Amino acid sequence: MPWWCLEAYKRNTELARQSLRSARNIPSSLRRFFWEYDPGKLDVDQHADLIMARLMERGSWQAMVWVRKTYPAAKIARFLEKKGWRVLAPREINYWALVCDLPENRKTELLRKARQRDTIWSRRHEH
Repeated sequence: MPWWCLEAYKRNTELARQSLRSARNIPSSLRRFFWEYDPGKLDVDQHADLIMARLMERGSWQAMVWVRKTYPAAKIARFLEKKGWRVLAPREINYWALVCDLPENRKTELLRKARQRDTIWSRRHEH
């Protein structure tokens, strides 16, 4: 094997090891969305609901791509059903329901619940 192939193999092997070590952590490019947390302590499995809520609500396109690569559609759908309708705007719920291929009746129900929730913004004109 030529020396340059061996060097490339070593480099790729080390990159793969680093990737496995950091696979449970949030990439450095997305840590700005978690300014109040210690990024080294956020685990993508243990803190999945927090991470999904923050990135789905405020994230960039890069963040949404990462969410899709990190979490299976079924896990995202469970998040939408459990907490997503409470924290996400209807626009984000609609998008993620489409991404997860939720049935139309389930998506409609989540959107209805999200629109009916009582928020400070829904009461802003009450004086």
